[in-house]
Amino acid sequence: MLLIESESPVRERLAREISELSDVSIEIQDPDDVGVAGTIAQLRPDVVLIDIDHSCGRGLEIIERFHGQRTEGTPIIVAIASSNSLQYRASCHKAGAAFFFNRLREQDWLLDSLVAIQEQLK
Repeated sequence: MLLIESESPVRERLAREISELSDVSIEIQDPDDVGVAGTIAQLRPDVVLIDIDHSCGRGLEIIERFHGQRTEGTPIIVAIASSNSLQYRASCHKAGAAFFFNRLREQDWLLDSLVAIQEQLK
């Protein structure tokens, strides 16, 4: 799993919580780095978890880029944000995210879903 998150405290908390899940290994990428697309291509993660609130305004762009290049081995995109508006959720799904979670209110669902996704990918 690749976590794309620019806010250090959020990134560290999410990384810690995800690393405690069974059978989930995590790599971390700061979206300020130019090579997000290259990192995804190189690591070929099964899942990309992207916080679109804290991705330097590039979250939807990153999702759209990989949705447009869907091939075998394209990662499952899970978008998270602190907003819970239906329009925001719809924008993420339209961009190509398979899942969207409010990271403040749906944290347990997010973590449970990540475990379920990993189980399905085995």
